[in-house]
Amino acid sequence: MLLGVCAFAVLVGALVWYGAQTVSTDCLVAYSQVTGRDGARLPDANGRGSSDQELIDRAYRRALETGRCDPPRTRWEQWLD
Repeated sequence: MLLGVCAFAVLVGALVWYGAQTVSTDCLVAYSQVTGRDGARLPDANGRGSSDQELIDRAYRRALETGRCDPPRTRWEQWLD
């Protein structure tokens, strides 16, 4: 009996933890990178290069700030939709 109660408590705890995770909503963003003739990436105005992931993250943040994408929500809020 006690083992069943403990297993149920662990299951409920895992479900609560999983449901409380923040997830991004579906959002389509575009980015571009300037390259030289040889295909090498050119640095930005500060002399720093950016990875693809940095450019995607920056485009996503701009889309959130301008209202083109919905902000991230907890997983359980998406379950209720």
